[in-house]
Amino acid sequence: MKRNSSAAVTIHDVAQLAGVSPATVSKVMNNTPYVSEETRARVLAAAQKLNFRPNRIARSLKMSRTSTLGLITDDLEGVFTMSMMRGVEEVASEQGFSVILSNSYGDMTRERAHLEVLLDKKVDGIIVLSGYRVRQRGAPALALGDLPVVYLYQYTYDLPVPCVIPDDFGGAVTGTQHLLSLGRRRIGVINGPTHYEATQKRLAGVQQALHNADVVFDHALVRVGKWYETSGYELAHELMRLPNPPDALFCMSDSIAVGALSALHELRIRVPQDVALIGFDNRNFAAHQRPPLTTVALPLVEMGRLAGNLLLKAISEGTESAELHRVTCPLVVRQSCGAAMT
Repeated sequence: MKRNSSAAVTIHDVAQLAGVSPATVSKVMNNTPYVSEETRARVLAAAQKLNFRPNRIARSLKMSRTSTLGLITDDLEGVFTMSMMRGVEEVASEQGFSVILSNSYGDMTRERAHLEVLLDKKVDGIIVLSGYRVRQRGAPALALGDLPVVYLYQYTYDLPVPCVIPDDFGGAVTGTQHLLSLGRRRIGVINGPTHYEATQKRLAGVQQALHNADVVFDHALVRVGKWYETSGYELAHELMRLPNPPDALFCMSDSIAVGALSALHELRIRVPQDVALIGFDNRNFAAHQRPPLTTVALPLVEMGRLAGNLLLKAISEGTESAELHRVTCPLVVRQSCGAAMT
């Protein structure tokens, strides 16, 4: 079909002729790096053939920015909030952006009010952060149009936006594999409340690692409590009273692990000689236990940095992808599991 000569050629026309996305055409026209020379040449040839001339006035208006990001958390006092915020601010400052922080306290009315303020301030993008638990949630309390948005420590299926969460399942697989590599076979699990998604993912990771190693998963070695030391203390006592007690404990928070360690000391059970112990989170106090606590780290700063980079990329390129990014939870080996003993 022949194009009407009076119709304006658009970026979509160039993209179709060059066989690339409109975002790629935009990158080439803005001389953005990380585009292959072959692709760049193909786009420029298509633009020349169609006599495409970008509207520089419109583009300059679109590129007008305040170099400001909005960050809305639902829990400013949460244990993990500040570390994730630090990661966001690090990458923002590296790119000359500042961050405006708001706290909704989990209230959608507050969130809407904060979003209105951020829109009035013409922020270039927004990160919606959960400060205390990974969860699925809906769209922001206010429609944001084409303003770039990233979800952090939570995710959504209501918007096609990037979401950043930890790989709790993979972290539990890694921790369990480590215990198995040390010869432990009766691995007790002290978990948090069952309504937390992290709780379910971490238990599933333990089960998967045991299955992969042809070790039978024993439901009798699993206990469910709260995320606190008191649960670790009480439930470790309960597990160690079993006729055939565990030779390792995988506690799904460092606070639980500290309570379990206290119980083991009280029972005069040697750690790690008699029972290996692993926590989850890598809280600051983990390294200062006796013995120092092996733990699976929540990569909070790294998640914040990734969320910040994804938002800045969306601002720069004008496009977003609905990808769920699961960030690896690495194992931090210390003496409580036995591997670091000399």
